[in-house]
Amino acid sequence: MKVLVTIIVFVVLTAGAGAALVWFGFFNVSARVPHWDITVEAIEVLRDRSIIVHSRDVKTPPLADPSLAPKGAALYNEACLYCHGAPGISARRFSQGLYPAPADLLSGSTQNEWEDAQLYWIVDNGLKLTGMPAFGSIYEKDQIAAVIAFVRRLPKISPGEYERMAGPSEGR
Repeated sequence: MKVLVTIIVFVVLTAGAGAALVWFGFFNVSARVPHWDITVEAIEVLRDRSIIVHSRDVKTPPLADPSLAPKGAALYNEACLYCHGAPGISARRFSQGLYPAPADLLSGSTQNEWEDAQLYWIVDNGLKLTGMPAFGSIYEKDQIAAVIAFVRRLPKISPGEYERMAGPSEGR
């Protein structure tokens, strides 16, 4: 009985301290102030596990189809370029104020970290509190697959090849 009372008191005190931290605005939600290290770790584990679990049933078409990447390039140029940049093209200035920063799709690190189904899920569903929209609400599944096929090739594409694949762009 004594252990149960101790646990209940601990839970109530912890909840009260958490509520006080929230109520008095102790946690700064400004995009200019980085998260605490422990917060970053918790968010990354939460994000990664969510993507892995929720993408398990995603079936992507064969992304090696050579016709997919050019289709994906045009869509990338339309919707992704502004935050992620492209070969020879910097991301728009506004994206520098996003926290967390948009993934660097030109380095290849994102492509190495995630499987096709996981990338598909991210583009389809977006990521809360990151600025990454859920493109599945405006693009068809085959269009999202084309973007993934293109993103897989993106780190190896030259600026000239990007321009040929993506076509004309307003304000590029």
